[in-house]
Amino acid sequence: MNNEIKIQVPEGFDGIDMEKSDLTKGIIVFKKKNSTPWRHRENEIFGYYTAGASIHTANGQNTDEAMADLFATEKQARSSQAMAQLSHIIKNDDRFGGPITDVEWNNPHIRKYVIMRKGNDIDTDWWNTYHFLAFHTSEQRNLFMKENMDLIRQYFMLD
Repeated sequence: MNNEIKIQVPEGFDGIDMEKSDLTKGIIVFKKKNSTPWRHRENEIFGYYTAGASIHTANGQNTDEAMADLFATEKQARSSQAMAQLSHIIKNDDRFGGPITDVEWNNPHIRKYVIMRKGNDIDTDWWNTYHFLAFHTSEQRNLFMKENMDLIRQYFMLD
């Protein structure tokens, strides 16, 4: 004689809630599937954050507390460091003309000379849709690339 009973988990449920079930009394309670988006659930996450030039690991952070500055991978954290440095170079080195303004982005007749990732390479073009690494002239863009390729590659997560 077989003492097993197979229980089919009903649609809309994840499985048996062992904390609420009492198998000795034949009481089985199913867990409802979680319909709350992941970012709004209580989760402990692990990741990487930046502090100056350093990358640090964080273990078991609560989702709500950590997600604002905790990256899932070390490569993403390093990319954010490069992005911060690149943004200051564009803004503060007069040779690069400053950031493209919203007025310029909203004008499709003004070319923006961009640096972008294409596969595993860095590419350039002119564009009218937003790119973080955008310049007023091709000369500004080309000089920026010449002087900052290490940071550009780090930003695009190529290194």
